[in-house]
Amino acid sequence: MNAFFPWDRGIVKQMPAARSGQGRIFLQRSRPFIWREAGEEAEIAYYMLPERWMRKPEKLKERLPEWITAAAGSGEVWVAPEIRKVFPWKPKVPETELMRLFWKEQKPCRSMIVIMPDYGKEDFYEEIREEADCLKAFLGEDYGGLNGLLLISRILEKEGMQISLEEEVPYYAHIYQDTGLPVICGGTAASFGFADGVCIDMRPGYRIPFRRLPEKLLYLDMTSDPEKERLLSAKRKDICYRSVLNFLDTYVRKRYNTNRY
Repeated sequence: MNAFFPWDRGIVKQMPAARSGQGRIFLQRSRPFIWREAGEEAEIAYYMLPERWMRKPEKLKERLPEWITAAAGSGEVWVAPEIRKVFPWKPKVPETELMRLFWKEQKPCRSMIVIMPDYGKEDFYEEIREEADCLKAFLGEDYGGLNGLLLISRILEKEGMQISLEEEVPYYAHIYQDTGLPVICGGTAASFGFADGVCIDMRPGYRIPFRRLPEKLLYLDMTSDPEKERLLSAKRKDICYRSVLNFLDTYVRKRYNTNRY
C-alpha cells in the first residue's frame, strides 16, 4: 500500500542527515520523501508531502496526481484525511487482500451476501467465472462457519431468479463437497435465511435494495460510497454500515504512528 501524509517533522528526527544540519533541507524539499515499513499484514510506503505543498492547495492539486498515479502502479493508494480536505481523492475498491483484512476484523457471521463486482461480460459463464476467481481470492477456505452464501450478480439482475452454481464452477463445487453449502447466485438480495449476517459490497454504483435486505445486517462497503451510507442510515437503522475507507484510516494511521519514531 502507498500512503500519502503531510510532511511530519518527526521523520526528520530519525534521519542521519538531520544530525548533520541538513534537516532544514528535507523540510524544504520540492518532492515527497518516501519511507517504507513492512509487517505481517501489509507493506506500506509512506509518501511525506512537502510543507510548501500543504501551505498552497493549488500546488497540492497540481503535483499530487502525478505521484498518486505513479504509486498506483505498485499497489493500493490511501490518502490521509488532512489531505482530502483540500485534494479531491476518491478511493477505489481495494485489492482482495485488504478487503479480506477488513472482513476478518469483524465479528464472525453465519450468513454472507456478496455483491459481486461487475466485470462487464455479456456471456453468463465468463461473468460467473470472473466472479468465482474474485470470491476464491477473498474467501479462500474460510467458509466452514457459514450456513448461507448468496452471491448477487449483475448478470442475473433482469432475470428475477436464483440458481445454484456448484455444477458450473469448480470452486463452488469444492465448497459444496466440503461443507454441503450450496452457492446460490441471484440478481438481488433476498432476506430469507440471512438475518444477523454480513453483506460484502464490492460493486461501485450498486443500487441497494434497502427494503429487501435482511434484518440486523453488518454491511461492509468496499466501495466507500457516502451515498450508500446515507441511504442505509436513513432507511435501515437496524443495519450496521462500515466502510473500508474508515477501516483503512484507522489501520494506516495506527501503523504510521507506531513506526515513525
